[in-house]
Amino acid sequence: MGAMLGHTPGSSSFRRYAFSEAPWGTKLHTSTAVRPSFHKRSLRLIEGPQPVFADAGFRQSRKSASGWSPNQTVFKQEKHAVQGPNGTGMFGALQPDNGLSCLAQVRREGQGLHRQNSYSPSVISAEVVLGKTFEADLPIQEIQAHNYTTLNTENKPPEMTLERAVNLLSQDDEEMLISAASYIQSQSFRSADAKKTVYYLHGIPKLLELLNNDNEEVQRATAGALRNVVYQSSENKMEVKESDGLATILLALKHSRDVETRRQLTGLLWNLSSHDLLKERLSREALTVLTQSVLVPSSGISEGENPKDDLLADADVFHSVTGCLRNLSSAGPDSRKAMRDCEKLIDSLVYYIRGTIADYKTDDKSTENCVCILHNLSYQIEAELPTKHMRDLRESRQNLAPKPKTVGCFSYRSAKITEHLEQRGPLLEENANPQGIEWLWSAIIIRMYLSLLARSVRHYTQEAAIGALQNLTAGNGAVTEAIAFTIVQRENGLQHVKRMLQEGESGMKRTAVSLLKNLSRYQELLPDIVKQVLPEVVEMLPNDDTGTDLPTDVTASLCHILINLSQNSLQHVRDIVNQRALPRIINISNKDNGYGPTRAGQAACVLLHAMWKHSDLHEVFKKCGYRKTDFINARTTKAVNSS
Repeated sequence: MGAMLGHTPGSSSFRRYAFSEAPWGTKLHTSTAVRPSFHKRSLRLIEGPQPVFADAGFRQSRKSASGWSPNQTVFKQEKHAVQGPNGTGMFGALQPDNGLSCLAQVRREGQGLHRQNSYSPSVISAEVVLGKTFEADLPIQEIQAHNYTTLNTENKPPEMTLERAVNLLSQDDEEMLISAASYIQSQSFRSADAKKTVYYLHGIPKLLELLNNDNEEVQRATAGALRNVVYQSSENKMEVKESDGLATILLALKHSRDVETRRQLTGLLWNLSSHDLLKERLSREALTVLTQSVLVPSSGISEGENPKDDLLADADVFHSVTGCLRNLSSAGPDSRKAMRDCEKLIDSLVYYIRGTIADYKTDDKSTENCVCILHNLSYQIEAELPTKHMRDLRESRQNLAPKPKTVGCFSYRSAKITEHLEQRGPLLEENANPQGIEWLWSAIIIRMYLSLLARSVRHYTQEAAIGALQNLTAGNGAVTEAIAFTIVQRENGLQHVKRMLQEGESGMKRTAVSLLKNLSRYQELLPDIVKQVLPEVVEMLPNDDTGTDLPTDVTASLCHILINLSQNSLQHVRDIVNQRALPRIINISNKDNGYGPTRAGQAACVLLHAMWKHSDLHEVFKKCGYRKTDFINARTTKAVNSS
């Protein structure tokens, strides 16, 4: 049944459904398997929707509008996993020279104060930072979104300066407070120096104090000013922290019922969450408020239970909060644990994603945020799982394991049936109503990730979905094994891996290869891998003749997949040879980085050694023009001995 969220000004209603969806057809942190050939990955955001520009006066005839406006994407690389310079351009509405202090005149003329327009955040830039986060060596995907709000006025203002504006923040006159906060908001949008000036004038503590003001318009203007003041300013973010501003902001969000104020407050929190030193504290203090005040009403999971909360549902507020949580999910094991344990947090994210899948709206930005959060929360899930859940899962696995069949009169046939059943590994138990952390390894969420791979065309959504599957298959215990067999045998997930290998962008291909490497550790799954994706695996191997050049880690993972296929099956080696993989493998085995074989070269050497072990294929190799020395030589022997 459909569940319609409450409609709020400035945001469209959206339906959410709660039922299990199956992928069509019959992409954080990323973990890897034992002795990983892939480094781990985390998807996180930097700044939230930002900056907001406001003139204090409003045209009465201006209508409220909201819409997506994607702009350009810029990629940068740095060597350390720290918050690097953003270097982003400002794209927003043209800003008139008219002033900010004419609010009083507008009010005196009886026009009233109209709500400022709010435009949904649009992606301006993306940064790829190389370094270690969550013990990760591959790029950390970071997305920065900006939300520009422009207010127009018809009258020239009296001259205002930042010093005067900060001084006015101590006044009791509400109109003066709004004018001062709006001026600070405007100047902080225009100039980075203005943010520094506000800091040195001790304006941030004054702004934070105004969030306690009973006047909603004062709160709204103040939140917008703070949102701009902290944007791209680590110094100002820390000033908010040192002024105990997080508690003030969260209290204001908890009690505010004004949609525009909530948009500014959540945008402010998103920006604050980009600072590494604030993430842990936000994870301790903010999760309950963000979940109960935003995630629950906006996801629709509790729709109808509290009509007042339903009125708080707003797409922009939800987007900002999921962006904030996406940052927090990258902060480390303590933050991951806090988020996993927060009541209704995971439930709301899953409910929202399943709703967008049901509505064929898998490409919206909030869905991307939600999937990236779940991706990070799936990192090292088996190692960090509470003991109780591990015990329950082990018992579930034992209950689902195939039972030996009694051999009947037709003993040969019965034995074959038993053998076939025993080849199928344990599957995840079908739990129709997971709660909280149970969602992270449920059969429903596996289908959800596969549905996103089938239906979404959004790059980071796909990469996070397949990255979550990679994380979930990276361990060594009962959970990992059951998930791997569920993906391949119950859900036919290899079809989606195949499509990612064929059509995916580089990041998705890397993650798909790593997922496939995890799956190839299970002997029972190897026939499916050979049948469905072996041609794609071989096609990705570098070939000097075509000039293909893959990162050495990806090539090493491809070789490890082929090693797993070759270990115990002559037929699989024959299939690899029939795909004309040998020339590529031999070329890779000769790769050298100046100090010896590359990681990929060493893996290829081990692969050649494993292939030669099948003596029945020696004649086949010779007929193809290969000699024993192509397989067994000083390089391959050394690689095997050192592996």
